[in-house]
Amino acid sequence: MTNEQMAKELKGLVQLDIDAIRAYQQAIDNIDDFTIKSRLTEFQQDHRRHMTDLSPFVTRFGDKPPADKPDMKGFLIQGMTAIRSKMGTEQALKAMQSNERLTNRNYREAASMAWPADVLLVVQRCADDERRHLEYIDRTLQTRPWESSGAHA
Repeated sequence: MTNEQMAKELKGLVQLDIDAIRAYQQAIDNIDDFTIKSRLTEFQQDHRRHMTDLSPFVTRFGDKPPADKPDMKGFLIQGMTAIRSKMGTEQALKAMQSNERLTNRNYREAASMAWPADVLLVVQRCADDERRHLEYIDRTLQTRPWESSGAHA
């Protein structure tokens, strides 16, 4: 990959994380279950770390990281997550499940590319975080702990 290609790919990942942070906030704001809210807050922090970790590589490869604001796709993701999240925990998690599937796909593809070793290490760590996020959301939707905790569904 050329420096230009690497910068473009990394900028896309950073933008995805920017959008994910805002989508997570919509879900967090609408979930009553403390345990789920806490885990989603941790995942949101992972996305912030991804931005921080990947942005210097964008610069290294000759471009500027994206501004910390959603792009058009991000506005759509945030809006859909907000709408679904207002319908309760299950819908908030289903919205985040959809978002994390997209993020997982993008990071999985990125982790399979020919990066310098230091960049690959960071991209793989981010991909591992994304896989962990999706596994938690999938498991939580299956076990539905909010139904037994008394929090609103």
